[in-house]
Amino acid sequence: MSIIKRLSHACVVALPLFAGALFSMPAHADHWVPWAFSWDRNEATHQHVSPEQGLKKIKTTSLWSPEGELLVVRLVKSKSFLKMVEMFEKEISEKSNPELISRYGMLLTYGAYMSDDEDDMVELATAADEYYDLALQKDNTCWGGWLGKATLYGFSEERDLEASSIKILKSMIEAQQKTKSNWHHVYPYLVLGAIYERKRDFLTAREIWTEGLRHFPNNEALNSKMAD
Repeated sequence: MSIIKRLSHACVVALPLFAGALFSMPAHADHWVPWAFSWDRNEATHQHVSPEQGLKKIKTTSLWSPEGELLVVRLVKSKSFLKMVEMFEKEISEKSNPELISRYGMLLTYGAYMSDDEDDMVELATAADEYYDLALQKDNTCWGGWLGKATLYGFSEERDLEASSIKILKSMIEAQQKTKSNWHHVYPYLVLGAIYERKRDFLTAREIWTEGLRHFPNNEALNSKMAD
């Protein structure tokens, strides 16, 4: 039995509570992530990707990049997404690289955000959280594990989870103030700003994005946010 099915079976009584507390999408979200880079949605959602292709690409592409976002959206919207999840799951174990484990969690997180079915959404979100925990158990400094968990919790209706996400993201931003070497470092600013935007605290959101632009002045996603 797959991890998603096992988790679903174990949590069947708690599904309604979990759906409301951990992972509740706003009605206007249009099934896409609110911090996402600007990509062609038609191109992203209509290109078929085989499970074998998806498995190979997700191992070699940083998901915290414009190319990675486009890849994940294509994989999630692919007709073979569930088959891909099963194949990826067979390769994950306690011996796996924490970054690879967190990538799998991120794939499930995007799948949950873009799902039209509440039960599937909850199952995917539950499994994603388990994989982030596994990645962080192996390496408590795993960037993808912390950023993935913050992303998963950041749009929860449960204030404690939302607060936990904000705390994680602020800590990540504080820790990287002197580091500009990797593109994905911009994501804590994008996600944290998007959380405040959803809370309709537009002033704080713009302050966060403005701070991000101080470190990443040419970032297209941040500049797009500020132009809205």
